[in-house]
Parts: sequence; C-alpha cells; structure tokens
Amino acid sequence: MSAPPAPSVPPVPRYGPYREDCPWCGSRRLRARVRRDEPRQGEPGRAVLERCADCRHGFRNPPLPVEPGHPAVRAGVRLRHALAARAMLRHCPEPESWLDVGTGDADFPHTARAYFPYTSFDGLDATHRVLRARAVERVEEAFVGRLTDPHIAPRLRARYDVVSLFQHLEGVPDPRAELRAAVRALRPGGHLLVDTADPRRLLPAHPVGLAAELAAEGCTVLGGARGHRVVARKDASAA
Repeated sequence: MSAPPAPSVPPVPRYGPYREDCPWCGSRRLRARVRRDEPRQGEPGRAVLERCADCRHGFRNPPLPVEPGHPAVRAGVRLRHALAARAMLRHCPEPESWLDVGTGDADFPHTARAYFPYTSFDGLDATHRVLRARAVERVEEAFVGRLTDPHIAPRLRARYDVVSLFQHLEGVPDPRAELRAAVRALRPGGHLLVDTADPRRLLPAHPVGLAAELAAEGCTVLGGARGHRVVARKDASAA
C-alpha cells in the first residue's frame, strides 16, 4: 500500500528589499517598534514596523504584500471601497472623470460605479492587470506605469476631477513624488482621495506629514486628516 502524499507546504512569503531610509522624508533615523524575529531554519524573519524619528512616518520594513485573493481580504476591500465612494459622494457628487491609481483589476471603479454611474473611470497600474480591466470595461482608459513616469505624467496633467490612491503610497519608493504627481493630475477644484492602511494595526501608519504636504501642493484637506482616509480639494489657483 502506497504511503499517503505528503501535505503541501505553503510558499514562503516574499518580502521586499529592506530600506535603510524613510520612504517619506529620506531620513535614516529609523526606530523599530516591533522586534525583528531571528529567522528559523528555512523560514523568513518577520517584517518589522519602523517609525521615522524625524517625520514619524511608519512603515513595514521589509514590506510583505497581502494576498488579495483571500476571501476575508476581498470582503474587507469591497466594504472599504464602498465607504470611500460614499465619502467622496458628499464632496463631489457628479465628477466627469476619475483616475484610480494602483487600480490592479479595477475593483474600486467597479464598486464606485454604483454611486457614480455617469463618471468616466480610468485606471493606472504598474502591472498589465489594468489592461485586462479595460478589456472587461471596468475602466475606459488604461495606463501601465507610475504617475511619475515621464511618458505618463504629461498626458495626465490637469485632466481629472477625482484621483484616488488606495493603499498605494505605502508601496512606492518615493511616496511624496507620487502624491505630488497625483495632485498635478487634478483639474483646479478637483478632489484627491487617499486611503492608507489602518493605523490601529501593525501596518504602515498614516504619515503625519500628509496633510502638510497636501497644503504645500495647494490643496485643502476636507476630512480625515487623522484617519486612514483623507479627502482633499485642489485649490482653484493651484497649478
């Protein structure tokens, strides 16, 4: 009688590269809030939550991407998308054009369309998943790359009534440059929706400097300055 097959071993999580500096301000004065475990044989070490001593930005170091296919994760994401769409509805009820940054398969535009049926949604993502989203008509235009890419930024300048970034700033090498590029993609009077990871959990915390950075870029924060979702309006006089 043959032996039963060995149980499958789940794949080892893939951590990103470790950072020696703060992704928000560039300072190297990082302080660990959670002890890094010594890796056991054949197992990776645990990512540590670091906080910058200068700007107080918190982030996982190295990052460990959450698997988006887990049912609990997907249910939580759908709820979060619906709440964000309802929050924007109060500030901007009838936008003509909307760019979702880091959209992936365009799950957020798919959810938000129930609240904004006449809005034209476009998507931008670093992967080609956004092209699949366009093929199934979840977005009208698809851009592959980053907001800061030279071949993309000029095409998007002052083009949108709303730009949304869902847990996007935590995963890019230069979040400040990405935020500035998002503001530049807005028309004067347009709205920016920034959703960060929940600061109550051991995930990248909401950067303290976000509201100040938005003000420096000519935006008025309308709500959520101390929460995980921030809505801001680009001033009519801003470039």
